[in-house]
Amino acid sequence: MDAECRCRKRVETFTKVAVLMGGTSSERTISLTSGMAATGALREAGYDVTPFTLERDELPDLAGITAAFIALHGRFGEDGGVQRLLEGRGIPYTGSGVEASELSFDKIRTQQRLLAVGIPVPKHRILSFGKDAEVVSGQWAVGSGQWAVVKAPCEGSSVGVVLAKTETELAAAIAECRRYSPDRLLVEQYIPGREWSVGVLGDTALPPVEIRPKDGWYGWDAKYFSGGTTVYAFPDDNPADAALSQQCRDIALATFHALGCRGYARVDFRIDPAGNPYVLELNALPGLTASSILPRAAARLGFSFPRLCATIMEGARATPSPH
Repeated sequence: MDAECRCRKRVETFTKVAVLMGGTSSERTISLTSGMAATGALREAGYDVTPFTLERDELPDLAGITAAFIALHGRFGEDGGVQRLLEGRGIPYTGSGVEASELSFDKIRTQQRLLAVGIPVPKHRILSFGKDAEVVSGQWAVGSGQWAVVKAPCEGSSVGVVLAKTETELAAAIAECRRYSPDRLLVEQYIPGREWSVGVLGDTALPPVEIRPKDGWYGWDAKYFSGGTTVYAFPDDNPADAALSQQCRDIALATFHALGCRGYARVDFRIDPAGNPYVLELNALPGLTASSILPRAAARLGFSFPRLCATIMEGARATPSPH
């Protein structure tokens, strides 16, 4: 059965699709943009779509809905919360299941899993905060002249992520990130070099996208408000990057499977000056905005945006992942 026939069959099966967007996380505005884009694309692909803007961490009345397209980002959307509720109602949904969502949403747990299976991640330490701050685990301590990246472990879109170039900046970065995660933080060794991202669709790793922000730091503004100053390129265009591109695609798939994901995701990398890739994180519900990386990479393989959203929709399930 070809892709067009499969899509028609799914449209007939999922007679009424809900697009879930908004929510209460720090990424609400991006979710709304992704949700409206997905709504339009799914309608163009032939689905009967009803968008739902969530104002609380709970499901609305979904009577008559036969499947859900999750366009939520951040807490409740990516941490397994909405997935658990949808499974409780027997409604198929897009993306990864409950356990994989919980795992991949937590940057600390993700690093621990990837280290256990031999996937390269930056050197790091984990801070926990009780009466006093202490290093609870890790393989790295900040040294003179080394930059660090402080991360709230359960945020996305670079919320609660601060680059520190000095010990004074490190103290300020820790204080800033504790606004988002008071109890624990991830502190990584900054990897100089290049920033790449590899989308995964089904069992296919998409072509890597290289991200070149104007000031060298791919934070919130560079992602969503760069005004075109952030450049996105395809390393595959350079024969010298061919082997590294394939290596990153292989690592992205290995990361996807190690975390038990399904459907689609995006794996973010730093490439050091020697050409060694390090996985930063996996985003189980990557953005679907006009500037988002996954649609760019899918288009490279000939996927229109409606076809991409339909392909994601085709993978919707109502039961836990067998992983």
